[in-house]
Amino acid sequence: MVRVLLAALAVITTSARAQNYGFSIPRFHCTATVNQDNSLEIDYEIEFTCEAGCHPLDIIDIGFPTEDYDLESIEASVDGSPSKRIYPSTYIDNGVEVHLGNSTIYSGENAVFRLSGINRNMVFRDTEDDGYASVEFSPTWFDGSFLRGSSEFTLVMVFPPGALPGSVRYHEIPFTSSSVDSSGRVQYFWEARRKISEPFKVGISFPAHLVAGPLSERPSPPLLSPQALGLLITICIVSLFSGLFIWAVVRSVRNAKKRRVSYLPPAIGVEGSGLRRGLTAPFAALLLEEGLEKVFVLILFGLLRKGALQLIGSGPDASVIKTGSGKGLRNYERAIIDMLPDPEDQKYPPVDAVKKVFIDMIDELQEKMEGFAIEETRKYYRSIISNAWKMVKEAGSPDKAALILAERFGWLFVDDRFSSMVEVLPSVTTAAYPKWFRSIIFHTNTVSGGANITEVCSSLAGTLEGAAGRAVSSLAKLSSIVTSVTNPVPVSRSYGSGSRGSSCACACACAGCACACAGGGR
Repeated sequence: MVRVLLAALAVITTSARAQNYGFSIPRFHCTATVNQDNSLEIDYEIEFTCEAGCHPLDIIDIGFPTEDYDLESIEASVDGSPSKRIYPSTYIDNGVEVHLGNSTIYSGENAVFRLSGINRNMVFRDTEDDGYASVEFSPTWFDGSFLRGSSEFTLVMVFPPGALPGSVRYHEIPFTSSSVDSSGRVQYFWEARRKISEPFKVGISFPAHLVAGPLSERPSPPLLSPQALGLLITICIVSLFSGLFIWAVVRSVRNAKKRRVSYLPPAIGVEGSGLRRGLTAPFAALLLEEGLEKVFVLILFGLLRKGALQLIGSGPDASVIKTGSGKGLRNYERAIIDMLPDPEDQKYPPVDAVKKVFIDMIDELQEKMEGFAIEETRKYYRSIISNAWKMVKEAGSPDKAALILAERFGWLFVDDRFSSMVEVLPSVTTAAYPKWFRSIIFHTNTVSGGANITEVCSSLAGTLEGAAGRAVSSLAKLSSIVTSVTNPVPVSRSYGSGSRGSSCACACACAGCACACAGGGR
């Protein structure tokens, strides 16, 4: 009951966002091969076009007939480039979600997506002839509210070895052609021009001795179809718990206002173990879901420290200029340097260029986090931040505190409590800051005069934030744009409700078969 309620909530809270998805499928090809061990090997070749002005296709959901699919057998690629991040789908009951990463299909782009995998226990005893076995199958389909136009559709069913043309049968939908392949296996073809927005269920039968036995009896038909049963449950839930529903919506809206920026999808780190060490402060800030404006400030600080940038002015009027030094820069630091215009241009870098830098960073972070526990890693980096504050406060002398402050400033700034924590630092004055740190704060390497540690922290933070604001426009707004690509807000998976995936709603009412429930195309 709770799951139905949450699904209904998702329809309300995410339907507006879901409308950003739009794609077409010029060509759809599926081959389903019946194996002697009663499994079905399913191969897709789908050409996607992301419509102009629509949300990028960064994750694709593909439905499988039953929950008995073999996740380890599934392989996917985009234009020949393997997609290694394949997880059970969070949007359809039986299926997988393929994270495209660097192969994301952006607005106006076209690419060929391929996926193959095994679904076990797909052959049943035929209800019309005990000496025959049967398989029924519908390939994956997509939500019609986001799918544009029709497709060149081809479905191929390949019979098990030993089947002869005269001994095989089809079920309700006649095949359009047939052949015998080079290995002697009979194939039925269904070809049509159609919109891939609903099931296309076909069936075949063949002598039972061609596959492993004994075969199971066909499942008893349900009194209600899954659609009717789901509708009945939903009506009951809404009727009985309307008050709870309204309260949940209000609470969801309130929580959404306070929600931190979630750059990574929920699947990352779920099955990992151990913590991921060695992340830089900007990566740690992303992992801890800080805003992109803070991440950008941390990157600028790193570039200033390495001498690739030089700070001019202070406070809100501060700006940075490139020095031409590129020694020891990381990938994201080089990307920022390349993106920043020269001062004489007096313009901001293009939003798409800024967005790409952060999307690439988040993709790299996801790769770094694969196999590691995300919450354990977050706890580890929060402890690093806490220890940094403790080290400055308990340094024992102003000079030592200044050195620690310089070395740990990036980690201190990651903390979302930075402003309040600065206020409890010891208010001591010292001139023992390292030369590179003095050059950032005072624009000089000389060691004349001292500076109060608390004031240095506050002043430097304000100056870096001012420089960041003058270098890149609307960083705060960019956070939501980036997360819409790297971690889209979940949408409903209810059939026909306006979600980006399609429903798992096919009813198996014939010939002792297992039907394919489908979904996909975010």
